[in-house]
Amino acid sequence: MSPEQTQVPELHPEDQALREEIARLRASLTLLLLQKDDLLLIQNRRIEAAYLRRFGALELKVYESWCDCLRAKRKARLLRAGANRRERADPERIERQLDEELAEYREKLEKRFQKVAGVMEKREGPGLSAGGQKELKSLFRQAVKGLHPDLHPNESLQHAELLDQAMRAYRSGDLNGLRAICETMEPAGERACDTLEELRAELRRLRMNLRTQDRELEHLKQSYPYNARVYLEDEEKGRGREAELTEQLRELRARTARYEEEIAALTAPEEGEEAP
Repeated sequence: MSPEQTQVPELHPEDQALREEIARLRASLTLLLLQKDDLLLIQNRRIEAAYLRRFGALELKVYESWCDCLRAKRKARLLRAGANRRERADPERIERQLDEELAEYREKLEKRFQKVAGVMEKREGPGLSAGGQKELKSLFRQAVKGLHPDLHPNESLQHAELLDQAMRAYRSGDLNGLRAICETMEPAGERACDTLEELRAELRRLRMNLRTQDRELEHLKQSYPYNARVYLEDEEKGRGREAELTEQLRELRARTARYEEEIAALTAPEEGEEAP
């Protein structure tokens, strides 16, 4: 039989349509994953750093004042309870109890302090050139397209570890590191689909994954720190945020002062009793 007479099996019409739709969905999913990773690894870090540089110190004062207010409120409550039971106050025991009860909040305060201090001390280097940034994004796209488990399910642990290395390199702007990863990686093969049922199953998987990733991306855009960018991009809203934090600080300090007055009254020696 001559080559001209060789018959090529015809694809089922639905087979071709399914493969084209799968290819389109994979491209869309790749783009969505890149947007999500860029938001998580790059944009959110930059937004948070800029936000903390402008508002971090004031927010820290607000949280510290909130901790002070909470402690004063709790101390006043303990003293009132003891007075109702006609018990003599034990200042050292009360302070120890407050330290234990509020330890979690003090730890959070310390972590916030360290975070703000770290941002204030950090100095951004010159970074990559425009060409370098373009290459970095192109290489990261290559890594995501070839290794991401949402595009290639059931792949090896080695692929997952390699993608994790690529994400760290992208986050830190390590162009040489990302080059090396892309040069040495063996991209995962596309999921094999031979029958119509397998094609339909892959189509369902991709559609479900697209919906999930899209919801997660929208959630990230509505969450901190991404949603804080409005205070950096709009000066009027930025000043409004500063005014809001300042008012919170004033109110917390006023409430703490009222609790301290109550504490002073509860611990004042009764008439005829010597002060401790």
